[in-house]
This record gives sequence, structure tokens and C-alpha cells, in this order.
Amino acid sequence: MATSCVSKLDNMTKAVKAYGKQMVNFWHAKDTRPYMAELASSLKINEEGHTCSLAGSHRDTWAHPKLAVFFARWLDVKFAVWLCCV
Repeated sequence: MATSCVSKLDNMTKAVKAYGKQMVNFWHAKDTRPYMAELASSLKINEEGHTCSLAGSHRDTWAHPKLAVFFARWLDVKFAVWLCCV
């Protein structure tokens, strides 16, 4: 995927580091794949359209904004509860 994809996406790698977590745990969480499949269907995009990973000096994983909220809930339970209350 081209570097231009980054301008529309959120940096997942930077977020997991800030919360002391690892990306592999997000990918293996039981709800991640079903959520991504349903989101892809809803947005009419393929599942690979949710994220992109860049090599070289920008070796990070970036997420579609619609996946970012789901991801943020996984990162921080306080944020997840806050979302339920707003």
C-alpha cells in the first residue's frame, strides 16, 4: 500500500506502545476478525482496506477511522466505558 494511505488512517502502532500493549494481541482477540468482516461488509470494502503496514522508516500499522474506535475500546477499558455512557 502506498505511503499516501497514512494521511487517512490512524497510527495503531503508536497507540499500542503508549498503552503498553502489543498489536499481535489485538489481532488475536476473539472479536477482532468478526468485527473487521462486518465493518468491511458495511463499508463495502475488502478486509485489507481496514489497515495498512508500511516498511522502512515508517514500520507502523495504520487503521481506518471506523476501525480506530473499536481498537481504542480494546486499548483502554475506561474509554470503552466512557463511550457507553455518552
